[in-house]
Amino acid sequence: MGLPPDVFKRLSRLNRPVVREQLTTADPVTPRAAPAPAAASAEGEDVTIERLIPGQERPALGGRFYSVRRQAADFLAVPGPADEEAEPPDLVARYRRLFFGAGIAAAPDAQPETIRPLVRTDPSKITYLDIETCGLAGEPVFLIGLMRYDGRTLQIDQFLARDYAEERPLLAGFWEEIRGAACLVTFNGKTFDVPMIESRSMASGIFTFPRVPAHVDLLHEARRRWKRELPNCRLQTLEELVCGHRRTGDIPGSDIPAAYHDFVRARRGDDRIRRARAARTLQAIMHHNALDLVTMAELVTHLLSSRP
Repeated sequence: MGLPPDVFKRLSRLNRPVVREQLTTADPVTPRAAPAPAAASAEGEDVTIERLIPGQERPALGGRFYSVRRQAADFLAVPGPADEEAEPPDLVARYRRLFFGAGIAAAPDAQPETIRPLVRTDPSKITYLDIETCGLAGEPVFLIGLMRYDGRTLQIDQFLARDYAEERPLLAGFWEEIRGAACLVTFNGKTFDVPMIESRSMASGIFTFPRVPAHVDLLHEARRRWKRELPNCRLQTLEELVCGHRRTGDIPGSDIPAAYHDFVRARRGDDRIRRARAARTLQAIMHHNALDLVTMAELVTHLLSSRP
């Protein structure tokens, strides 16, 4: 069951956007740019999210939602000629060494209890979760990002509701997708993501769903490990000062709800220019969501490869 509504609403207020700090650091950082603009469409052809990010429609509960599958490497690759024989991006290589080599710094019993599920779980049954919503408690969930290690790479699946009516099948698709997961990894997901999904599911008439045995919330782990060393433990602060990446051209989280509402209105309308602009903004939101997932995996490599 989810949190009581009054408790959930109070906790959700903790997630209100704040003005992003202009952080500086002497550590070298790698820029992570926003997605490149799509090529101009052929004359008479709309620029749609389906054209910008190819995927497939998936049916669920008598409706459908849009599903996109990509790899973490798509968001880490260094620009240059494609080379299938090249080494995988550093994150994927580190992730493999961490779980299949000698990358974990301490034995499971020596790790903090809250993070032990990560080292006691089959890596293929660890699922990373990040959502995008139309606001705080009670507002629709329109994008669910999932990431798992498939034995070769970190695979990202994004479930998108292209209209408000697609939220219910999207939620049903999410619950079906995580059946069999043994450990959920989120960033502030115990307070926000999971209660939000549960409350929206019940509001949509979905009252039974699987329980994931373990849940590691990286916000709490980051505060325990780095709160004395960093100005704050927001995800993008950790991305820059711990992981060594700085985002450029990213859409602010506070702008995401309004951007989605505009996308829905534009999709229903007949203004092709507005539809194209809204689709490209939604593309940026999906890029933002995928980077959040990638950053969570990077934080896991840092947490488990250093001593508690």
